[in-house]
Amino acid sequence: MALSTLLISLRAHGQTELPRLPISALWSDGTRLLVGQGATLYEVLPSAESLVVRWQRNLARGALQAITVCAPFIFALSADGLSVLDADGRELTFGRGGGHRLACNADQVWVAALGAGVRRYQVSAEGKLTAREPIRTTAAAHDVIPSDGAFFWVAESTEGVRLYDFEGTVRLWLNAFTPAQVVRYSSGRLFVGHGAQLSILTVGGDGSAPQVIGAATLSPNDAHLADLLVVGNRLYVGRIHTSGRGAALIAFDFFGANTLRVVGQFGEDGGGARLGQVGEDIFVTGGSSFSHVRFNGETPILITNWLAAELRCTLNAPTDPQPADGAQVAGGTLTLSWRASCAEFFEVRVDGALIATVLPDASSESANAESDRPQHSYTVPLPNGEHTWQVVALGADGMGVASPTWRFEVAAEGLAGTAAAPRGERLYRPPLLDLQTPAAALAVLCAASCGGLLLIIGAAWWLGVRAQRRW
Repeated sequence: MALSTLLISLRAHGQTELPRLPISALWSDGTRLLVGQGATLYEVLPSAESLVVRWQRNLARGALQAITVCAPFIFALSADGLSVLDADGRELTFGRGGGHRLACNADQVWVAALGAGVRRYQVSAEGKLTAREPIRTTAAAHDVIPSDGAFFWVAESTEGVRLYDFEGTVRLWLNAFTPAQVVRYSSGRLFVGHGAQLSILTVGGDGSAPQVIGAATLSPNDAHLADLLVVGNRLYVGRIHTSGRGAALIAFDFFGANTLRVVGQFGEDGGGARLGQVGEDIFVTGGSSFSHVRFNGETPILITNWLAAELRCTLNAPTDPQPADGAQVAGGTLTLSWRASCAEFFEVRVDGALIATVLPDASSESANAESDRPQHSYTVPLPNGEHTWQVVALGADGMGVASPTWRFEVAAEGLAGTAAAPRGERLYRPPLLDLQTPAAALAVLCAASCGGLLLIIGAAWWLGVRAQRRW
């Protein structure tokens, strides 16, 4: 089933709320909000009551770590590698190798992969990835962000921050800002989160002379910056504290040299691991919480405090297939059914191809209330012949559990569906004579002898008549 068909199906069942599970990745550009939960990517529409899913895509890989967008592509970084998706959320290609953060600029994609350095890719107009030679950093690569032109900044922990060109050559090294964990660039200004410090520098995109124009220190000093949003002259800092205490979000106003001013703070759990922004709304996520905040001047107002709930059941692989594995069934429209529990939806694959995404049948759930594995089904027309099928159960966190691959044969009713090929025998075979008795053998011999004598007499008469005519 195409993703657009899945969206229609989801909308037909009413607006779907984001599953209440921990959020591992977050991206926004001021107008859109993309969320990673486990292996599933969502675009959500925040409201005062809930987070409504606009579309979702299960990538069936490791948990998502980071998301970014360079139109027309969405890049989703998981623990397994990098997925490239189109604007509708369809995966176009995948490159192996996980990471921590990622950034893109034009046709270049860079992945900060901690101890593995920086992975580099080039993406084609069709969304295909080509891996380039990675950058082997001497310290862990925590963050990466594009600069002006063909350059990227990388936060390299104890090595500070470095500016690279598209070929991977270092153009500038700022080793005073350690341990560098977050780096952002906007309009000639470089923002570096290093430990409990935030430093702001003016620097040309090509690496010309940097100058510090603002700084702030978080308190206590064992906290550190985890994320940073630059929205005009407003800075939003996501803060993590090892003890889980202190504000999760700190807002600053910045209007020039040394005028960095605290506007307000929000949260008391030090859980500002990821930040997002849509319009005037700020989103803070960390651990099991997701907060929707709006600043009224200098006062943060909580719109929604969304908490992840604990799983109440365990996703299991579909079982009890009908038709049974190895069965022979009559042709026509066929109903495939299986049993499974705790799934948000199912992917049905026939002959290796995904043919449908099926939501759990609410009536089936009710009818099988006493069973911990209710029955679900999907109806599909199939031609005669042998077929394979498989069902993948997908949970709220986007993780999937697949059934074994089952087989069955569709056969026509009555006569065989295809005529049997001829075996090369004669169309007519005279009956065999029974020569086992002496009488039968004598009769055959007599018939043969009499037949031969008559033939000789007839031939002699015909020759005599021709001789008389000649004379």
